[in-house]
Amino acid sequence: MLNKKIANKNNQSNQLKRVALLLESDMAFDRAIARGVGDYIRSQAGWVILMDPMTKPTMKSLQHWNPDGIITSIHLPAIDEIASLKNIPMVGFGSFSEELDGHLKFPIVTSNQHEIGQMAAQHFINNGIRHFAFCGGDETAPWCRQRREGFIEELKKHNHSCDIFEPSFNSPTNMSDAIHSLSNWLNTLPKPTGVFAFFDGWARWVLDACVLQKIQVPQQISVLGVDNDRWLCELSQPSLCSIDTNARNAGYKAAELMNQIMTAGTPPPALTFISPSNVVERDSSNYMAFDDPEVAFALRYIKEHACDPITTADVLKVTDMSNSTAYRKFMKAIGRSIHNEIQRTQMSRVKELLTTTNLNVSAISLRS
Repeated sequence: MLNKKIANKNNQSNQLKRVALLLESDMAFDRAIARGVGDYIRSQAGWVILMDPMTKPTMKSLQHWNPDGIITSIHLPAIDEIASLKNIPMVGFGSFSEELDGHLKFPIVTSNQHEIGQMAAQHFINNGIRHFAFCGGDETAPWCRQRREGFIEELKKHNHSCDIFEPSFNSPTNMSDAIHSLSNWLNTLPKPTGVFAFFDGWARWVLDACVLQKIQVPQQISVLGVDNDRWLCELSQPSLCSIDTNARNAGYKAAELMNQIMTAGTPPPALTFISPSNVVERDSSNYMAFDDPEVAFALRYIKEHACDPITTADVLKVTDMSNSTAYRKFMKAIGRSIHNEIQRTQMSRVKELLTTTNLNVSAISLRS
């Protein structure tokens, strides 16, 4: 029986804990969650992870596994049935929305969707883009709307507006209709424009539409996705720049909360929000759209030497600008000094290396 008594579990407190991990292994977000759970259990003895990466999680699997705890995606088709189980600690993960998931009565670790949108806007603004667009409709998912709202909110802080893609087809997963509709829309946008797609799949369709319309990427259209699905990003032409949602950290946090419940019985917060990690730079948005060529050159130099111990003096040397001229131009273009931009770029690069490599902070510092 799945509905075991808590008292029986207390008598087994010294035994290995059997934790079911229920996810969709074809989703980049879920795979990153699994890596985060793995990070946690390697540092915490006493867990056995129960999962089948080859099939979709089902109630039949749970009945066979008889777990002590469940870490589950909140987007599984069987989530309501799973959530109905009694006396089994649960922690959920995914893109939470009150309208779809508010009925779930267990702790959930979720991405901060507004911050994802804000990070996208900041990325384009830092690259000198002055025209912006969002790709993804209201009918697709609540987290799409939340990311769009964060994107527009950040743009408004800088007195920018945003074009919104309105799908002219019924099914958001019909690739041919999507690319046709995107092609028509992209031709109406001013150039250059930064297009933020609410996840990597749509961003890939934007890139395909640009190829069909002979639109230069990133010179005319810069494209940014979400999830950093590496095989999808690197299969794209050009390679797709994407926001890392910090799902690996979300997985670690979910495991930490599960351990807290199983060992101490302490009820964790209903929602735990995880901020996005960073923008993983690739070719689709690697473009400095600044009117001043000296500023554009200097910013490109700073980005290319983000792992080097460069200073303001190094930047002045390669640009032949005086300190006062450079300060004035940088403040006008990006609202920061050269020194502050070096610090921002280096911090972003550290976050990217932590996300995309096996290097730790100490190893990264040795490269600087």
